[in-house]
Amino acid sequence: MLISGAATFSTKIGVNYDTLGNNLPKPIKSVELIKTLKAKQVKLYSPVDPEILKALNGTNIQVSIMVLNEILSDISVNQTMAKEWVRNNLVAYYPHTLIRYLLVGNELLSRTDDANKKVWHDLVPAIRKIQFALKSFGLLEVKVDTPMLMDVLESSSFPPSNGTFRSDIVPVIKPLSQFLNKTKSFFFVDCYPYFAWSQSYKTVSLDYALLKGGVEYTDPVS
Repeated sequence: MLISGAATFSTKIGVNYDTLGNNLPKPIKSVELIKTLKAKQVKLYSPVDPEILKALNGTNIQVSIMVLNEILSDISVNQTMAKEWVRNNLVAYYPHTLIRYLLVGNELLSRTDDANKKVWHDLVPAIRKIQFALKSFGLLEVKVDTPMLMDVLESSSFPPSNGTFRSDIVPVIKPLSQFLNKTKSFFFVDCYPYFAWSQSYKTVSLDYALLKGGVEYTDPVS
């Protein structure tokens, strides 16, 4: 499930759409299902699929597309590559397909093996290259960021005020936060409240974890 909210937007619930599997319906069928769910947003994983983007044409569903982790380092040092990626994967379909967010990498800061750690410091340069490419096409309404898991926090995610960023990623988080503030973009978090409930079910409401309407929680600190 995907949730987006901001001061200038009403909260909208959407879906994640991946293409892993060997018995998936055609994109046109998948999009019809998304429409029946009245989902207002869809987040696409995997390499950008032209057939999926064409199926979303004219639906007015806000779409998030993703630059894969595997090419992030190359883009971080190559503005031409960044521009070509944006041209081929966004400009070719926009605005008929309403691509609203361009996500650079996926949950990269949760990958703590040595190989991925080497890529961490390429993240913000790659984001800046993509942003500059969007600017060159006059597409500043498309917001750029990178999604993160809750384990970017040092401690438990409940209550919310209990979280601080892990010390090992601060050199990345600081310039990323500055970029988001400057471009008025959003901080994307892949949040799974059910896991918080499963680990502390005696103190965390199940309705809270399931995002049931009407459930309120007051953080004792904030």
